[in-house]
Amino acid sequence: MRITLNLPDFTLDDLDVNDPHFNPGLCAGCGNERWGQMARLHGTGWLHTQTEEDEPTCLQKALDNLQANPLTAWHTIALHIAKYPSRHDASTIRAVLRHLTNTSQTN
Repeated sequence: MRITLNLPDFTLDDLDVNDPHFNPGLCAGCGNERWGQMARLHGTGWLHTQTEEDEPTCLQKALDNLQANPLTAWHTIALHIAKYPSRHDASTIRAVLRHLTNTSQTN
């Protein structure tokens, strides 16, 4: 099954103190200051969605790591769907709930 998460990204402004993302701290992926385009992956935190070099972004690295542990990936997807249910169709929500229910019954 393939699930696409619609992660909103934000352009962080480190000059405007009225910006809700002003002084946002550190990236959860690389540990460097947050700058430019960032997205928040629930369960992980704010991650860079752009890089200055031709390397994978912090967000892409985090998503690649999630694929290594399927249970963590399903929990992350469930957190995102719970936060933004209107961005997902009913079949996706049902599939995630069904998978988490089956996983919890086997453990």
